[in-house]
Parts: sequence; C-alpha cells; structure tokens
Amino acid sequence: MTDDVPDRFDVVIIGAGVNGAGLFRDLCAQGLRCLIVDKGDFGSGTSAAPSRLIHGGLKYLETGEFRLVAESTYERNLLLRNAAHLVRPLPTIVPILSWAKGIGAALRTFLGSKTAPRSRGALLIKAGLMLYDLYGARARVMPRHKMLGRTKALAQIPALTPRIKAVGTYYDAAIVAPERLVLELVQDGLALSEGSEALNWTPVVGQTDGLLQLSLPNGGDRQVRADLVVNAAGPWIDRVNAALGLETALIGGTKGAHILLDHPELVRQLDGRMIYFEGNDGRILLVFPYEGKALVGSTDIAADDPDAAICTEEETAYFMRSLREVLPGLDFDEGQIVYAYAGIRPLPNSASTEPGLISRDHSAPVAEPAPGRPFPVISLVGGKWTTFRAFAAEVADMALSRLNKSRRNTTDAMPIGGGRDMPGPDRRAEWIAEVADRYGVGPERVGQLLDRYGTTARAIMIHEGSTHDALPDAPDISRTEIDWIARNERVEHLEDILLRRTSLAITGRLTADLCRQVCEIAAASLGWGDARQNEELARVADVLAKRHGVDLDLTPIATPNFGDRPHDHRTASQAHQRS
Repeated sequence: MTDDVPDRFDVVIIGAGVNGAGLFRDLCAQGLRCLIVDKGDFGSGTSAAPSRLIHGGLKYLETGEFRLVAESTYERNLLLRNAAHLVRPLPTIVPILSWAKGIGAALRTFLGSKTAPRSRGALLIKAGLMLYDLYGARARVMPRHKMLGRTKALAQIPALTPRIKAVGTYYDAAIVAPERLVLELVQDGLALSEGSEALNWTPVVGQTDGLLQLSLPNGGDRQVRADLVVNAAGPWIDRVNAALGLETALIGGTKGAHILLDHPELVRQLDGRMIYFEGNDGRILLVFPYEGKALVGSTDIAADDPDAAICTEEETAYFMRSLREVLPGLDFDEGQIVYAYAGIRPLPNSASTEPGLISRDHSAPVAEPAPGRPFPVISLVGGKWTTFRAFAAEVADMALSRLNKSRRNTTDAMPIGGGRDMPGPDRRAEWIAEVADRYGVGPERVGQLLDRYGTTARAIMIHEGSTHDALPDAPDISRTEIDWIARNERVEHLEDILLRRTSLAITGRLTADLCRQVCEIAAASLGWGDARQNEELARVADVLAKRHGVDLDLTPIATPNFGDRPHDHRTASQAHQRS
C-alpha cells in the first residue's frame, strides 16, 4: 500500500454478510487497511434469512462430514461465549416415530447416495446424538443429550403426535438478531483499524485496470484501488465476478423459506425449546419460540435469483401440513402468519445433488491477476452461519500470506460488539443493579437493553437518561433508543431500522402509525425532509409487501421538515468511548 493514495486499500471486501463482515474484522485486527462494501445494508442479504440457529449440524453426520461437525460445534461454543448477548442456548427435542428405521438409508447416504434418508429411528438418533456430544466436547458449554420416553415427552408437550415412541433431547443455540451481529462485526473492525472503511448501499459497478468503481448511496461515485479483492457476495458471487471481468459459475444456491406465527399456545408448549423434526419428504424442519412468536423453517429448493427470493404459497402450505402432522393437538392456519422471509444459500454449484445433501462446507477459490485486473480475487463459496469466524480466519491467513503480512491476533476468544465484558448468568442481577444505580435507570429497562445490545446498553442508557419515552405502539422501545440507532449504527434507510436494527418487523408489530413514528425520529436524527420521509415510507411498504407478506398503508402524509442535518456515522464503540 502506498501512503500517498488515500483511496488505496490492502483489501477490498465486496459483500457485507456474515462471511464478509467476519473477514473484515479479522483483517482489521491484523492492522490492515480494509474497505467493505455492500449493495444493500450490512447483513441484509442471505445473512438476514437464516433459520437463526447456531448449530453443529447434526444432520451432517449422515453425509460423513465429520470435520464440518467438529468445526461447527466448536464455533457454536465460541459464539455462546463471545456473543452471549445475541447467541443463546436452545434446548432441542427430536420426535422419534420408530425404533430401528432409517439405518440402511443412513448408511447409503453416508456412502454417497444422492437421496435424503427418511424415518430416522431411535437407534439411529441415539447414535447420532452420542457422536454429536463427542464432537461438541471442545470448549463445551452445554449439557449432553438425553432420551425421553413417550409418556414424559407427551407430558411436556401434549400437542405432540401420539405416534411418537420417544424423543431425543440435546442443546444447540439460536441467534436472536443475526443482522445485528453482522453490524457489530463491522463496527468492531472499524474500531480495530483507523484507516478502514465500511459502506452500505454501495454496489461495485465495475473495474478498469485495477480501479474499482463504486456507486454511493447519495448518487455520487467513488474509485478505489486494492492490492487484493475478496468477493463475499454470497449468492451474488458470480454476478460480482462478472462486474470484475471474471466469468465464473461457482454458486448453485438453494432457497430457504421461513414463517413467523402468532400462536401463544404453541409458544407456551414449546417453553423455550425447539422441535427438530422430519417432514414426509425426509426434509428436516424446525419450530421454536422467537421473540414471542414461533419461527418455522425451512425449505431447501434449488434457486438462482437472490433478489427474487420469497416464501411462496406452496412453501407456506408445506409448513402448515408438516406442523399439523407433528403437532396434531394444535390448530394451524395461514391467518397466524405475521411475517415471512426467504434467502438463497450460497452453496457450491452441485447440479446433480439433492439440495438437502449439498455440502455446507466452505471453499475460497482464487482468480489470479490478469491483464486489465492487477489484483487477485478470492471468492468465498458456501459455508454456514455458525462457521463464519473459522472461514474468516482461513481466508485472512490466505490474504496475509499474499500481502506478506503476519497475523497479530487470533479471533477464537475475541468478543463481538456488546458481548465484550458481558456478565454471565451468575453476575447478571449484580450488573443490572450496579448500572441502574449509576445511571438512574430502572432495573427492568437496564435488563431489557442488556438483553438487546449487550454491554453497548451503557451507551444507550447514557443517551436515553432516566426518561423512558416509549413508542406508543412498541413500549419496550424508546424514541431516544431509535435516535441513538439512527445516529450511531450507520443507517441509510428507514428499512434498516425497522427490519434489521430492531425486531419490529419480524415480530409482526409494525403498524402504519409505528412506521411513521420511527420515520419521524429518523428524519430528525438524519436530516430527512418531507419528500425523503415519504420516499422511505413508500420503500418500506414495498419491501414488506413484496418480500415479507406484510401489507401496510403507508401513503404519503405531511410531515414536519427537520431541515438538512448532516448524516452522523459515528460508531457504537465511538459513542461508548465518548461516554
């Protein structure tokens, strides 16, 4: 890197999903000057559409991917420590309908069969859970598995099908806010490397002789140079490579769809547990409590257009049939759906393989420099949410080697964002009492913010003060909390707040009035005038209707003009430091 060219970076990362953001943080921790860009918001693509599980991949045992299971269980255990504010243990139940079925099918799958096994019996599940415990022993933080008989299982979840013979119980983990974890990885990277930058809503539109052309959200453009480029665009990888002058066919994605149900009795019977069950087609499905609703997923259908991924009526009907089969004691209908989402998994091109059997492992092929493109391009293919840190470390080592740099820091024990100095369960009450007393905030509000933001809650409490000016339609969120988000969390659009910085959309709480209230606060924070506010409201209505099955009347209304205040892009860590 030459110091006299301000827009030259050691590494430019295209794509700010979890893999790109994890790599950005890792490289910044090594002292490199990096730029990460995304055509949308941070974590708004595939990383915003997972099953919200942080798991070791129990089903990968069937395909013999033992290395992936070992890596995944280790990374799960690390995330439970490093991001305890966002990643939490999830007790899981596996209904079992037979004692010995599935062993032959599982052996065929293990030996390379292209069809998914079906009807996994108690002996097979017991063997799988024993192996799962074995692989999860490294950095273990959760209990081992157990088997329960039919009577005990039905006593705990009466709505379960009486056809069960037994259930297996074990622990995995869930991520409360995947988009927030992506943002915090980016924010951490910026704090670690003073010269690094992060730009959302900034597509790379091409490159000429090593000069990357960026289209900025304000309508302007910018040109930057890089010694190395990493394509972390997920299912958009081949399209981004085309913009860089490369012809590739690396991705053969599959679509995963999910729905959120407003079903209080289901949530009550689940009692914090996930049911991990098998559909009639052999596909593994799940349902677990999420922010007061029940999250149901997912499908696995070959698809190649990530910009058009939605949960279809056919997928919704499939979920409803599957739920009625495993939980016949409850009623299910489409009227309970408050939100739906779908995304394309950036899996390797494997056209001849059953979608559910395509490996979730990762790879990083390299396109060496060529005439007209003086930098190499590393493409991040595949992977899964749980293993992003390990994938990032592997690619960071590749990048460091190519740049003749040395690793300064490892990330295994590096906390993420608000997970830094997060109090454990034994210190939670003491931490809340101390902070409540120090800042004059009620203990209930302190606990609420701690659960949502981890120790970053301190900065928000200082900003909020002792007055909790609650939003009328969302009393657990304050107006000053939204203002803090707008000013400190790199917000460009109203949808960034409603869909990703908060859980207002996914939990089905959005109303037209609430959208307007949040828009008004963001406008005051970011200097949006009347026209901009109406544009943002129309944009949100369009995204909700087309992508998430939510119809809101957000027709333009007269709004106060707050002038043209400058857009404040301070980071959360900077706000915390000033406080």
